[in-house]
Amino acid sequence: MNKALVSFLVFVVGLAVFHNAIFPIFTPKEVGWILNRYVYFLLFVAYLLVTHFTLRLKPPIAMMALFVWGLGFYFYKWVLYPPIPWTLFITYMVMWSIGTFLYVSQDPETFRDFRRPIVKTIVGEYKFAQWVMLIGMPILVGFATYNSIYPSYEEPVELRTVHPAPPATTKVHGKTYPLESTNNPFRIDEQDNYKDSFPFLDAEKEEYMKYVTEGGTIFFQNCHYCHGDQLNGLGMFSHVFNPTPANFIDPGTIAMLQESFLFWRVAKGGPGLPNESTPWSSAMPPWEEHLNTEEIWKVILFEYWYTGWHPRTFGTEGSTAGSGGGE
Repeated sequence: MNKALVSFLVFVVGLAVFHNAIFPIFTPKEVGWILNRYVYFLLFVAYLLVTHFTLRLKPPIAMMALFVWGLGFYFYKWVLYPPIPWTLFITYMVMWSIGTFLYVSQDPETFRDFRRPIVKTIVGEYKFAQWVMLIGMPILVGFATYNSIYPSYEEPVELRTVHPAPPATTKVHGKTYPLESTNNPFRIDEQDNYKDSFPFLDAEKEEYMKYVTEGGTIFFQNCHYCHGDQLNGLGMFSHVFNPTPANFIDPGTIAMLQESFLFWRVAKGGPGLPNESTPWSSAMPPWEEHLNTEEIWKVILFEYWYTGWHPRTFGTEGSTAGSGGGE
């Protein structure tokens, strides 16, 4: 049997078996050091390498490029968790495709080997491949276009709400928080005495400002890419999301909310929204997977300090602006 065909079958059949039979084993509810997605991916790559070395398979450079590109696509599409937005997926795949192209064009001989089957298909030496391309490509493009524009969900019966009702309780890092009675543990003493100086330039040694500074540091390390360095929702990645990230300067966002609501939204992200917010939801990831509880509270403290808004409390009719907080 043709070794190139054997190599192709090793990849395709192996991927099907791994994805359907082994992938569920490595994605349990409780992720461990061994049973996790990334160990699974490394095992699949090891399977390909060992199989090709054992069978002494040496696929053409064009097929090797296809394997490398397919591994990248599989990793970003199914292995990487939590799932990334499709715009970010496209960005990563463009970079991966450029890397693959650099691999096959590393020298004139390698690039000539890569181009050879493509050229022979175009000029008609590979008749069967030419017919597959002429018939299959329009069908594939049409199917992809159909899938991209045809709604994959029904319009919800209920209307979408801007600020969906939070649950009575939320569980973060193993602890249950009743949202109605939960307060920011770092909003102490001078909680309403906003300072005129920007904390990163003149962080006074008062405990409240210390927490604000720490929260600001966490914000600029993780959140400003989407919410912007002025907290106005115009971060460098904001234009790729629909809906766009929240504008905290706007009086219709955090000025209308309790801190416990923000704690729930930040911790659970878009995946934690209730049904009335779908299908549009939110692109924000569940930050409880990346930040601890104290860090989330400190970020919220900073957001109110920076914008100058006072957080609402239950039973309060409205929110008033603070006197300071840099903008």
